This record gives sequence, structure tokens and C-alpha cells, in this order.
Amino acid sequence: MTIFSLSGVMAQLIKVDQEVFGMDCAPCAYGLERGLKKMDGLESVRVSLNDGKAYLKLASANELTLQKIQEVVKSNGFSARNAEVALKGELLKEGNEWRIKVNGETFKVSDDTTSDILSKLNPGNIQLKGLVKDEEDGELTGKWNFRIIEIL
Repeated sequence: MTIFSLSGVMAQLIKVDQEVFGMDCAPCAYGLERGLKKMDGLESVRVSLNDGKAYLKLASANELTLQKIQEVVKSNGFSARNAEVALKGELLKEGNEWRIKVNGETFKVSDDTTSDILSKLNPGNIQLKGLVKDEEDGELTGKWNFRIIEIL
């Protein structure tokens, strides 16, 4: 049982700044914020109508996924687009591709990650910040393209 709790701490989303399209009024932003706050595993949520974003800080040892977050955004009538994400996960190299596994989701390191950052990657547990590229609303698969912008 200890192994499971350790792996939960080692692989998790830490922070998600999710772009949201379709919010055009304060009641829309408030409704989305209330919907997001119903999810387990959040430390704080703030939705900004001006920025068109939902800012989520996740609690330690959470089991949330980007897919779950985007599903809540969509179920509230909006479109979830690009996101800036901080995460802890397991970095693996499969062929010539780097992948990060987090809570059952796979983040494929995208080709537009700088060569400087790519040269510093080593398989194992890692903490990163990056950009998740736009995913089609109807096809959330739990697999994401991820451009690393910082190794934390």
C-alpha cells in the first residue's frame, strides 16, 4: 500500500492555467469557477474573464488529470484550449520520443521543445513546466503534446 501512495505523490499535476473560450460575461466565469471547485484534489481555483483562463492550483497527492479538468470546462459550456501545466511525472524515452506519465495520462514531449532543454532530460522522476497544445474538443484521449519550457 505504501508503494501506491508514493507513486501518487511522484506523479501528479501541480498547477494548470487552462485557456477557456466562450466566456463572455461575469456569471459565465463564476459558473465555471463553481463547477471546477467541485472537483476533488484542488487547493485553489480562480477563473478570470479578462484573461480567458482558469487558474488551478492542485493539492498534494491529487489524482486529477488534464482530461478531467477539460471535461468540466466543456460540461459548463465552454471550450478548453491550450494550457500551461506544472507537473511531476515519470519521464521515459520510447524510441526517439520522450514521454511523461502522470496519473494515467501521457504527455509526449513536442518537437518544438528547445534542444537546450532536451539535452538535460534523463529518464526517471521529473518535475516540469510546459505548454499543452490545443486538443480537439470532441476527442479528449488523455494523450497530450507537451512543450517543455522549464525543468523545475
